[in-house]
Formats: sequence, structure tokens, C-alpha cells
Amino acid sequence: MLPDESAQLHQYAFDGDTQAPAQARDHVREALWSWKVPEDAVETAVLLVSELTTNAVKHTQSPRIELELLRRQGEVEMAVQDNGPRPAKTLRTILTQAGDTWDENGRGLSIVQRLASRWGAAEAGTGLRVWAAIDTKDDIR
Repeated sequence: MLPDESAQLHQYAFDGDTQAPAQARDHVREALWSWKVPEDAVETAVLLVSELTTNAVKHTQSPRIELELLRRQGEVEMAVQDNGPRPAKTLRTILTQAGDTWDENGRGLSIVQRLASRWGAAEAGTGLRVWAAIDTKDDIR
């Protein structure tokens, strides 16, 4: 597959503390506005990244959280990576429980599953990299 020469990439890193979700939301909003992504897609991306970042902070003691935004034609992909330690649950268990909307807590991945056009997770070093993509329909504001 040939590389997409129109692809745009933004990468950020911040402390893995309670401020990380707000910082991630701000970075996503700023980057997607600069890319002229439609407002509804911006708001969906902000929500998805907020959920992914909150999970990374809440379920790990990672001192650092990394955020990557990749815009390709018709799509924005967001990835949040922590550097561990990994949660006590296995990756398979985490992914399986993503569809359990009756659980009082832990609805973040259910939200991701419902709003993303595709998503996934993979072990990355000592942590996890969880990503989600949304369709932007290549509409511009």
C-alpha cells in the first residue's frame, strides 16, 4: 500500500495524572479544528479520547500518557498509550467486557465501541495502546 501523502500526524505526551483527560481533550479539539474537521466529528473524537485517557489514568499508574492523532482521507484515528503497569485484567478480558453496558463503572470502552468506526488495543511495551477511528466524511467546516 502506498503511503497517504495527505496524512497528518500530531503527537502529545503528558503526565499520567488527573489532568491528563482535560489536556487530551484540549489537544484533540485544537488539532482537529486546525485540520478543519467537521464539528460533530471533533466532538466525537474529543469524547473518545477523553474515555481512552481516563481509562489509562484510572487503571494504570503510568507516569506518562502518550496521545497520537492521525488524519487520513476520510478518517481520524486517535491512540492513547500508557507505559504501565498493565491492569490486572488481561487484554482479552478488557476487550470482552467492553460491551457490558450494565456495569456501573467501566462504560468507557462501551462508548468507544459504539462511537468509533473501528477500534482496538494492543500490548505496547509495559503498557497498552488503545486506539479508535472515526469517519470524517472529508467534509470541511
